[in-house]
Amino acid sequence: MSSLSTAVYAPLLTIAILAIFLAVMLAIIKIRNTAKVSFISFFALAVLAFSCFNVLATGNVLYFSLFLLLAVALLIPYCVMLAFGKPKEKNVVIQQAEQTLAPATIVEDLAPAEVKMLETGIGFITTAADSFSQDEGLQTLLDTINKAACTITNADGGVVLVVDDFEDVIAVKSFNGEFPPPYKLPEDLPHKPLRVQTSFKFAQFALRDNIFGEIASAGKPALIQNPKEDNRIFQNGPEDFLKCGSYIFLPLKHGDIVTGLLALSRNPDKTPFTETEYGWTLTLGDFASVALKTRYSFQQYNDRQELTKESGIALGLQKQLIAKKLPVIAGISIGCYTDQSAGVCSDYYDVIQARKDRISFVLMDVAGKGMNSLLIMVMIRAMLRLITNTTQSAGTILSWANRGICSEGNSIDHFASVALLNYDPLKKKFQLATGGSTPVYRYNAQKDAIEKLSQDSAPVGVEKTSTYKDFEFTGTSGDSIITFSDGLIEALNSQGKQYSLDRLAAVVKANNKLSGKDIANRVKDDIRKFLGTEKLHDDQTLLVVKIQ
Repeated sequence: MSSLSTAVYAPLLTIAILAIFLAVMLAIIKIRNTAKVSFISFFALAVLAFSCFNVLATGNVLYFSLFLLLAVALLIPYCVMLAFGKPKEKNVVIQQAEQTLAPATIVEDLAPAEVKMLETGIGFITTAADSFSQDEGLQTLLDTINKAACTITNADGGVVLVVDDFEDVIAVKSFNGEFPPPYKLPEDLPHKPLRVQTSFKFAQFALRDNIFGEIASAGKPALIQNPKEDNRIFQNGPEDFLKCGSYIFLPLKHGDIVTGLLALSRNPDKTPFTETEYGWTLTLGDFASVALKTRYSFQQYNDRQELTKESGIALGLQKQLIAKKLPVIAGISIGCYTDQSAGVCSDYYDVIQARKDRISFVLMDVAGKGMNSLLIMVMIRAMLRLITNTTQSAGTILSWANRGICSEGNSIDHFASVALLNYDPLKKKFQLATGGSTPVYRYNAQKDAIEKLSQDSAPVGVEKTSTYKDFEFTGTSGDSIITFSDGLIEALNSQGKQYSLDRLAAVVKANNKLSGKDIANRVKDDIRKFLGTEKLHDDQTLLVVKIQ
């Protein structure tokens, strides 16, 4: 150390102390995770500090030069890698900060009208969120969009129309201010302001041959500054309130699908809509489309939840209606198989021990789904259980039940396919009547063949004057009577192939020596093997009556 002059000693000591200080700072940075620090930085600083202390201790300046060269050699490739490597994404914290601060910065740069438009658009989203819990939430949202658009663009009137895909029309749902009708008025409508306005408020239009339908069908907005030069605008008469001024028409979309239309009008005695106001309308339309999509999406979700809940209740009640235990009847054995599809609730079977000389077997497939089909199922079940206690024939029983269902004035589908089989155990005679397409087949033991006994007819509940015929036959030992819903033979496997009547008949024939219960179980096993993991799309029900 003594061999070094003071001029060299002081700088070396200073460099060593600074290197240690920088190393400590880098360590703190790494511990606090405020920036990424490479171990190469620590190693280079350590080499630099060590070289300084080595020179101070030995006086050999050559070692200092070598160690300094090593420190620089370590840093050069690291710096080259950072300089020419792939840029990294911004720190998440920085990104979040920029996203948070950006809107405020943007708003400061906007003109007052644009700020108002932005606030209005955000208001649409807020109104859409508030509408979820309101009975008239959608109407409130449409009115809010209409009035706000009129205010921003200084329009004299506005209408919002909604497309009805089922009816293939577009209907007025919100009306505001003065809006001269740009379509041809009905011939018998008096040209009175109140009458015209009232007619307009409740009007609906085809998606063609009128300005509203054509704009909605095309899906493209339009600015019409001079209606006299546009043949899509119809001039209705000389009255001042019917004279057309400028218009803006803007389709409201969900993606590429037009769900509605916003239309604005300005009276002919005022300056027509400008391109700037047209641009504002386009921006407001984007906000309105997002708000409406939010509202519709929630409505669809809520409807699905309600349907799921309703289907669950209907399914539970359906299970309560179906017999839990089949009766033991001398001379015959009964088998059944039923598999319910979620949300359908269409199939029902029953065994009614009406009298000593009558046992009634019922299999029913009701139109519709959920609570609607369950309601009809309950009604027909109640009627059949009451009427089978009489001495009336199977055909008469179905005819009476049909009149009872047809007399109901409800708007839902209220019909069903029903197979009714009355059996006299004393005489071993069967009496059959069917309404609709639910089939009844007989395995004829003497012929070893499957025979169809039923004939298709009008379903129960369609026409009040429908009557149903009886078909009687005597069963012989070994015969099996089978009836089933169409969901069984029409079930599809993963290849899209139906289970089919032929396959059902083959299983029944192959197991004809077994009891009715065992035959039904063989069918159940076979159809489940056929379907594999495929889901059911309809209820499946089979009823087997085997004569011992």
